Amino acid sequence: MRDNSLKYKIIFNDLRNKIITGYYEINQQLPLEKELGAFYCASRITVKKAMDLLVNDGLIIKRRGVGSFVKGAASRVASAPAAMKPFGFTAAHQGQAVSSALIEFTVAHPQPETIKNLYLEATDFVYHFSRVRYIDKQPWCIEYTEIPINIIPGIRIDNLMDSIYQYIEVETHLRIQSQHQVIRARRANELEVQTLGIAIVDPVMEIEQVTYLDNGQAFEYSIIHYRHDRYELQNVNINS
Repeated sequence: MRDNSLKYKIIFNDLRNKIITGYYEINQQLPLEKELGAFYCASRITVKKAMDLLVNDGLIIKRRGVGSFVKGAASRVASAPAAMKPFGFTAAHQGQAVSSALIEFTVAHPQPETIKNLYLEATDFVYHFSRVRYIDKQPWCIEYTEIPINIIPGIRIDNLMDSIYQYIEVETHLRIQSQHQVIRARRANELEVQTLGIAIVDPVMEIEQVTYLDNGQAFEYSIIHYRHDRYELQNVNINS
């Protein structure tokens, strides 16, 4: 480690290899930055630069006041880099008439899957809401979402009728960095049959989604059910 200007890259590569090989397991907390600094004989600033690279690489998540944790394997799968794919339903359908119908909006304790994916406590409070998204007045999907109040404060009903991500980036001045999804097919339930205008035998495309800020904070857990004939995935795989 003679070149101090490159030391953070050496630390990043070593930690990255330990995460990928399973030395640090999924959801395991990494040593604190002070401890890593002592281990690598590096300054706290150098360690922080290495940790920021791990966040940007989608390998860890930082919890303010607690530490850094290895992301789950499913959370590290993304279909495309953020720069190549707009965030949110509204941004993905620019130029079309996008609208919403609110089904439910409450403040509640988080569901178990939200606790696990957003690293919350059962006593925390979240915005819990579901809404139907339309394009040109045609039902496209139903979103079921939970967002922690302490991370994204001040959400109102009128924000949910438009783009929630626009509210987050414009009004709270936070930056959304990444969105990690698991996609599967499943049977439609009665609500989806009636709301999306599909047959009881039709499937829906389910997207389980966790969205992150640029500081590595997970702030949204969503389940989105698309009409099977109105969802298309375009993916590019690159051999690195």
